[in-house]
Amino acid sequence: MHNYGLAVDFVIVSGDGRRALWTEGEKWTRVAAIAKSLGFVWGGDFELFRDFPHLGMSGGLSTRDLQKGWRPNLVPRVASSISEMKLKGKMDDSFLGTRY
Repeated sequence: MHNYGLAVDFVIVSGDGRRALWTEGEKWTRVAAIAKSLGFVWGGDFELFRDFPHLGMSGGLSTRDLQKGWRPNLVPRVASSISEMKLKGKMDDSFLGTRY
């Protein structure tokens, strides 16, 4: 999915921004929960290889579909998820913290 711009890898950093935090913990599960609520698949849920830094969203398309040139329209899905979460009071503009 990375090859098609439908996946990203991320890193959790220490409070001072100098160290990567690779130990699974509250911060990883918080980012994963937010991402999954927006429709992403989290690599930490993979069965064979738990890929904690991975987030992907294929819009239901297979790798074969992508190879044929099909592309999902994901913008409305993500935008509506964010709006819905804000309306329910589950997220504000600082939901990822004050650093970013």
